[in-house]
Amino acid sequence: MQSELWRVPGCQAIYPALLIISLWLYGCAPEKPTAIVVVVNPTDFVATRAAEELTRSAATFAAQPTATPQSTVVTETPGPTATPTLALTPSLTPTASPSPFPTLPLDRFPHPPANFSGEPHLFFARPIGEGGNVFIASNYRYGSTLNNQLETHHGVEFANPLGVNVVAVGPGVVYYAGGDSERQFGPQTSFYGNLVVLQLTQAGRPVYALYGHLDHVLVSAEQAVNAGEVLGVVGSTGVAYGPHLHFEVRLDNPDNYWATRNPELWLAPASGAGAVAVRVTNERDQYLPGMRLNVLCTDGAKRFLDTYWDPGVTPDDLYGENAALTDVPAGYCKFETDYQGQTLVEEVTVQAGTINFVWLKP
Repeated sequence: MQSELWRVPGCQAIYPALLIISLWLYGCAPEKPTAIVVVVNPTDFVATRAAEELTRSAATFAAQPTATPQSTVVTETPGPTATPTLALTPSLTPTASPSPFPTLPLDRFPHPPANFSGEPHLFFARPIGEGGNVFIASNYRYGSTLNNQLETHHGVEFANPLGVNVVAVGPGVVYYAGGDSERQFGPQTSFYGNLVVLQLTQAGRPVYALYGHLDHVLVSAEQAVNAGEVLGVVGSTGVAYGPHLHFEVRLDNPDNYWATRNPELWLAPASGAGAVAVRVTNERDQYLPGMRLNVLCTDGAKRFLDTYWDPGVTPDDLYGENAALTDVPAGYCKFETDYQGQTLVEEVTVQAGTINFVWLKP
C-alpha cells in the first residue's frame, strides 16, 4: 500500500512493518512480457470470489498472473525499493475494538447536511484489468489511517503484482500522463511517481480518476480512451513500498489533492452487492472521526471500516457521509460501533446495485 506521509524526509526508513509485509507478499513480475488491451467488465470478476475475500486485507490475496507492458510513453525513475526483513503474518480477522479516537476538535468538521439520501452515481468499473485483484484493500480505505499509523488516506488501494494492467474506469480523455517530479498532484512532488489522470465523460460536473505509482504509462495527454482500455501497468514509483495501484476520484480540480471524494461511492459494486454510505455522529449530529465499525452480514464475512479521521477528506456532496463501504452483499447487515461506553447499532437491508444509507448515533 501507499504511504500518505506528509513528512517525507526519512519516512520510508520507518515505514510500518505491517504495511511493508502486506505488499511484499505479491512478489515480482516476470521479465518484459507484453501488455494486452483487454476490454472487460471487471465487476464480473468480483462475483467469482468467495464472500470472505471481499474484505480481506490486501496482504491475504494470492498474486494473480501478471500482464506486462508493450511499450512506454512516459517513465520516471522509480522511488527507493523497500527490503523488508521481518516475517509477520497479518491477521485475517479485524479487531473488535475501536481505533484510537482522534484529538481534533469536532467543530473543525463540517456539519452533516439535514438529508441523508441522494441518487446513486455508481458510474465506473474497476481500474484493474482482467486477471488482477479488483478488491479494495480493507485496512486502508478512504479517510482512514491504517490504525493511526499513516496520514489520512485520500484514495483507495488495489494490491497487485508488478505489471498488471491498469484500465480506464469509463470513457474519457487523458488529462495528464507522466511523472510528478516537477508537477505536483499530491502533498509534495514525486509522491505518486508515474501517474495518469483521466477526465471522465460525465454530464455536468467534471470528474477525474487518478492512477498512482504506475511502473509504465501507456497513454499520452489529450488521448481519448474507452472503458477498459489499458492506461498503464501497476508499479511502485513515488512514495510506495511494493507494487499496487493507488486510485482516487477528484471533482472539479484534477490538480488539487484536497478535491478527492470516496471512490467506493463511484465504482459499481459487485454483482449481487451494493454500496453503503455511513454516518456516525454524536447527540449533536457532529461527525465522529476515527470510529471503528464492525459489519456483519448474512454471508458471515467479517467486515470493518473507520470513519474519516480529519476534515482533509471531503464527504460526498449528495450524501454527506463520513464512511463508506462497497461490495456489501444484498440482504440483512448489522453495523456496530462503541461510543462513550455504549454500543451503537444500526441494521439495514442492503439493496444490490445502489447506494444504501446507515446512520449510527446515540
